Amino acid sequence: MTELPRDVSAERIVEAAKFIDPVFLDTPIVTSPALDKRVGRPVLIKDESANPIGSFKGRGADNFCQIHAKSGSRLVCASAGNFGQGLAWGARRAGANVVVFAATTASPIKVERMRALGAEVRLEGADFDAANAAAKRFAADSGLPFVEDAAFPEIAEGAGTIARELTQAGLDFDAIVVPVGGAALINGIGTWLKHARPTVEVVGVCAAGAPAYKLSFDAGRLIVSDKIETIADGIAVREPVETALRTMRRVVDRALLVPDDEILAAMRLLYETTGLVAEGTTGAALAVLLRQSNIAPGRPVVIPNCGANLTIEQKKTWLGIG
Repeated sequence: MTELPRDVSAERIVEAAKFIDPVFLDTPIVTSPALDKRVGRPVLIKDESANPIGSFKGRGADNFCQIHAKSGSRLVCASAGNFGQGLAWGARRAGANVVVFAATTASPIKVERMRALGAEVRLEGADFDAANAAAKRFAADSGLPFVEDAAFPEIAEGAGTIARELTQAGLDFDAIVVPVGGAALINGIGTWLKHARPTVEVVGVCAAGAPAYKLSFDAGRLIVSDKIETIADGIAVREPVETALRTMRRVVDRALLVPDDEILAAMRLLYETTGLVAEGTTGAALAVLLRQSNIAPGRPVVIPNCGANLTIEQKKTWLGIG
């Protein structure tokens, strides 16, 4: 399956809400006076873990599947775990099947949950990009469609329904900080906000140990990292998707980096002040607010809780749970 040439569209974000399984829509907003005090401004958390797969990925993946997947068809993708769950969910609704390639280092709980949703999971490569390359080869050799997260506008448009829900609710906020993995999430959110609330600053965040999107965004060209090293597996990307990068440069105001120690500290703070269990992607967004006082100073800021799929050991080690 080739990348579609059209841009991510605000009009199709409206349409996406009609295709997406309602279990992924209208997720709650979580607030905490204790967190606001620590951050120095009101923080509105759009809790995208409040659904059956525990992450935002169901929105875009399900939108894609309801438009493109056919009953009995077989799709191929690569995933750190959450996109694979979303695609498996959407494919099952459409009567299709999914083969997911994941790294040998992928989170065991995410692998288990992809399989529970009916996906065939193959572990290949030391990181996501190696698994992605293996998935592309398999799809080409098998003649099967390859669904690359962030390469298709329908995936970003599904994610964009998050921002549409924020503006439909009439929430007052001056900025949103969004983790950048494949960039579908920030591209969907940015597209909607530039359409409906253009004064809102859209800030992307990458892990310092996986800076490819930040470097590429700043340079205006594709920059591939030699290696990655971060606890935030959802944004552990060495090679940006070129079409997604082009959209990102159109709808995102700036991109920033945060180191893993700050990501981990932010995950702990979020749990202590709100009770939310969050992956490193969410920790990265909160960490940016803790270190960057010039993002909407004193004004409300939104962050998405992108996912809560931590293993028991990660919860114990990182958050002190159990």
